[in-house]
Amino acid sequence: MWAWSVSTFLMTSSTRFVPLFGAIALGTVLGSRDSHFEPGTIGCILCCTVLLWLLLEYRGNRCAKWLFWMVVVTAAFLRAELAFREVQWGPEPVQEAVVTAVQVENSGAFLRVLGRYPEQKTRVALHLPVHERVEVGDQVVFTGSISTPEAAPNPGVFCLKTYLASQGATGVCWPDEYEIQCAHRRPLLQRIRSCFAANIQRSLSDPALVLALVLGDRSQLSAEQKERWQRLGTAHLLAISGTHFGLLALMIGVIVNRLPMGRLAKFGVLQAFLCGYLVLAGPRPSTLRAFLTGLIGGWGGLRRRRISSLEVWAWVGCCLLVAEPRLVTDISFQLSFGAAGGIILWGPMLGFGRLPRAIRWAASSLALSAVAQLSLLPLLLLRFGSVPLLGVVATLIMVPFVSALLIGGILLGLGLGGLGLNPLMEKLLALLEVVETGLGRWAAVWQSMRVGIDVWLLWLLFIWAGWSLRKPQVTRPRTTLRRLTWAALFLALLFSLPPPWKYPLEVTALNVGHGDCVFILTPWNQVVLVDGGGDSPYWQERGRNVGLERVVPYLRHRGVRKVDAVVLSHPDEDHLFGLLAVLEHFEIGAVFDNGQPAASQTYEKYVALLADKGIPRYKVRAGDQLTLRGGVRIRFLHPREETVQFLTHNDASVVAALDFQRTTVLFTGDLERVGFLDLVEHSRGDDLRADVLKVPHHGSRSSLEPRLYDVVSPQWALICAGHNSFGHPHEDVLHHLADRRIKWRTTYHGPVSFFALLGFLWVR
Repeated sequence: MWAWSVSTFLMTSSTRFVPLFGAIALGTVLGSRDSHFEPGTIGCILCCTVLLWLLLEYRGNRCAKWLFWMVVVTAAFLRAELAFREVQWGPEPVQEAVVTAVQVENSGAFLRVLGRYPEQKTRVALHLPVHERVEVGDQVVFTGSISTPEAAPNPGVFCLKTYLASQGATGVCWPDEYEIQCAHRRPLLQRIRSCFAANIQRSLSDPALVLALVLGDRSQLSAEQKERWQRLGTAHLLAISGTHFGLLALMIGVIVNRLPMGRLAKFGVLQAFLCGYLVLAGPRPSTLRAFLTGLIGGWGGLRRRRISSLEVWAWVGCCLLVAEPRLVTDISFQLSFGAAGGIILWGPMLGFGRLPRAIRWAASSLALSAVAQLSLLPLLLLRFGSVPLLGVVATLIMVPFVSALLIGGILLGLGLGGLGLNPLMEKLLALLEVVETGLGRWAAVWQSMRVGIDVWLLWLLFIWAGWSLRKPQVTRPRTTLRRLTWAALFLALLFSLPPPWKYPLEVTALNVGHGDCVFILTPWNQVVLVDGGGDSPYWQERGRNVGLERVVPYLRHRGVRKVDAVVLSHPDEDHLFGLLAVLEHFEIGAVFDNGQPAASQTYEKYVALLADKGIPRYKVRAGDQLTLRGGVRIRFLHPREETVQFLTHNDASVVAALDFQRTTVLFTGDLERVGFLDLVEHSRGDDLRADVLKVPHHGSRSSLEPRLYDVVSPQWALICAGHNSFGHPHEDVLHHLADRRIKWRTTYHGPVSFFALLGFLWVR
């Protein structure tokens, strides 16, 4: 009975694969995150769930269908948990290991060779000097330590771990010794691809763009051109996807349809050519989705069966996620399926059937481009921090150029440049550059510092409206229209609410290694930065700059253009040095510090930057206060004017309390025992009461003062400490927090964010 029930559901439901895709995606996302469950435990839970589902299905219980979805989610969770388990690399260097190169990338600073590592049945990324010559199929014999790639310390910073995972590599190595053994015979696919690329390069003076469009090879595109296409919102045209396969199918179909063959034979020839292009361009998520979607849709047309495009989209997504769960974290998979899903969902409503053909084509193209962008709205804001405003129009203008260059590039790659295509392609590239430059003057992006509940509700309304309008038979049209109207009115009301009612106060401690850097975002989008992290002079001399490498990219990712206030607790390197890059690259409203000088080059440059840029500097003392919009205020509680000159840099740290509604966060810098006593003895009543305490001095033993925790009585303790040789945070501090049942977080593995709204506090 259970088998009949499941098969009936999957074969008769008009939306059988859409919820299945959602359940598999949900389980895969949950399984991709770090969990406290072992695969054996998850397997036992899955077996018990399956047995219970079979029993309920056998008895005809209505709860069986809900349990079925639990089975799917749990199975996807287990599959992802196994797929995302990291390879445990030993601390000892490997001796004379061999990898076979499957991909070679020139980053400019080094040569990254991705190769098969048979001992662990995985891929390893070797970083070699940029002058070395390695091709696909060569073997590299090396000696060195293989380790797990590091994740991005903060959002906005390039994540080597995620990038290598998308290429199937789980280890990274900078070899101590290596030897390159050239292959006697290159793989057939590599020889064909090299020949294809060589034909294009010989035919054009600047083949970078054509190589990107035809083969997906963006390595020769300049950084300026990549940024220009990104700002225009047309970077998706560089990804080989449905547009490429559709044009290729049209071009091949014109020839195949004239051959004396049956419909089935023509279909087979067409799909064989498309499959060859898939292998040539590389099986990326977007190419696999486009090819499989076209294959299934074409087969349905051949069999004269109407297949829902939304169902095909969901079926392809199910197959790809089951085959490779790691795709769920791949940005190309997310963008490709998100945009395609939105277009398919809204496609039937965007026909514009009564308009003239030319106007109908333009209107449909604009509408589809807008739908694709709305489908990706939360994803674009979360991953890139911005949405290009010119993307809809720029895509419409550039699609004809891209189509012509794609077809011409394929012909050039096949060696047909002698047909007179070369001068035509050169003129087309020159004209496209003029169009790019012209559009670039009008390019603008919308940057949002947060993805609030209003953005998510707007996206959900967009999806729900498309679903409701696509399926008018589910509900009566008038009822659907009335519901959509009420939903739109509710969303408009939500957008009109004042920011303190819908946006939380955000306090995010960044991962800057060993140092303090806290980003504060108010409901009115005012930005406050408390300290900036920093490096020791030893690392500064070697060119490492935490401000440029971690703080500035994060601020740009969040869409920050102006930092309204900077609070410097004290002028030690691990608090001040990272601020220099912020002062250089952003507009600063004002700087607040304790006024103590320091005998260091960093402090001298800090003072010079403030003077050169005309940034107001205020010396704060206990009792001062900074009031921001929306009821946010910062109270300065330390140091006092009477004692600051007698205190060390650590003990003279600025202590500030951030208040919003009924939540308080207390920042304590590197305060130590003498500073504690001065602070506690001269504080009044509940001045020091706080929900979150920034633990002083990175959790060092010298800063453990029980009286401070008695007075503050925090729910949470925030420890700003990364990799260091000082032993921070000290075990005694952690034991003290545990004894007092104070929950704590550290920035060792990444940023920590606290959110406060209407008296509620939560952490992420």
